[in-house]
Amino acid sequence: MLSRPQQILLKRAQREAGMSDEDYRDALQMIADCRSSTSPAFTDRHLDKLLGYFEAIHWRGADAGTLQPSGSAVAVFRQRGYWAAKNTRLETSRDRFTDLNLGQAVADLEGKLAALGCGAGYCATIRKNVCKGRDDARALHLIPGPRWIAP
Repeated sequence: MLSRPQQILLKRAQREAGMSDEDYRDALQMIADCRSSTSPAFTDRHLDKLLGYFEAIHWRGADAGTLQPSGSAVAVFRQRGYWAAKNTRLETSRDRFTDLNLGQAVADLEGKLAALGCGAGYCATIRKNVCKGRDDARALHLIPGPRWIAP
């Protein structure tokens, strides 16, 4: 489910692309299989795809002379190709955010496990089983979060 700022960003992108509400809802249906950005089924990946799609519509209209590109510093489509290149199929903005905070989150969880009496070997075994030989941060996304630790 999208956050409120993400929903606002999507609606701003709709306006900048010059899309009618009907076209906007059709795009949501086509890409996210829902008709509203408030749907629980709407994911960050859907947002990334829609922003790339709206960006293509915007710049196509700008090239045809039917839309005027915004010179505003807060415009969604300030630079051509930004959204299409920003979030590739294999990496979303949520992935990058998680990567930035993942090391600290894992250290915090391991600290909580240690406070519960689990030793370093226990955490190492979890890492080994989850990462299956991979040493990158993306493998650690599979480790369940705070559900392991009782509040």
